[in-house]
Amino acid sequence: MKTEGQIEPVMDLNGSPIDRSSLSCHAPIWQDILAQAVTGEQLAAMNYTSLSEICDDPAEVADALEHAAGERGHAASFAAEGRKIGVDVDNNVDAMHWRRLREAFLGCIAERDFIGCLIVQEIMLESFAVASYARVAKVAPGSLGETFARIAADEEQHVDHAMAILRAERALDPERFDDKVYRLHFDVMTTLAKMLAKECKDGHCEVCHSSCVKPSLGDVSLSAAELRGASLEQYLKALDMLGLPGEVTLAWVTQLPI
Repeated sequence: MKTEGQIEPVMDLNGSPIDRSSLSCHAPIWQDILAQAVTGEQLAAMNYTSLSEICDDPAEVADALEHAAGERGHAASFAAEGRKIGVDVDNNVDAMHWRRLREAFLGCIAERDFIGCLIVQEIMLESFAVASYARVAKVAPGSLGETFARIAADEEQHVDHAMAILRAERALDPERFDDKVYRLHFDVMTTLAKMLAKECKDGHCEVCHSSCVKPSLGDVSLSAAELRGASLEQYLKALDMLGLPGEVTLAWVTQLPI
């Protein structure tokens, strides 16, 4: 029982106490991880808002705007977790990789390609969010881990919601659908793979505050390779659920940057 004036301990997801000095020591690492997460959530909010502008069905418009609001809420939750550990969490949707992802989505918007938008946001971007957030949740301390776990579950619901729509679309013309996924795959997934590649060959990502955070991830029991592997596994699982041939999609993934 906590007595008056006693500081309540920070607990991990297993109920074990966490060393606050360790949390403070690793704050710059969590700051960069959170900055990437906030940027991704802000980009998703922008994407859903853009999607609402090409929807003809009022129910689809409302659904897209509801998703946009949810993503902004996720971004606010991540930013709040940063403040708890004494760091300001910025975001930069104009950063090199995130800008390319936004441009790919806007290409679908320009073509009024509702299905293409769902493939980019719900299958590709959300696969990376679900897998990476779930992995971070396992090692992040206290409420930070809880927040990553909660938002990972929310994002997985988005994917489930889109699956029925996309499976029905594929059933109409599997070859045409698979060709669309293939085209978007190399545009979007190449960028996502570069973000979690071993080295930042294109230069600074413009989201990390100073040097690249990836070499420091081991200090918090993470690694870029593990996050990349989990994300691609989640992506392949999503494509499998859509009905795309596994031997085909696996060949696509093996050609991505490492």
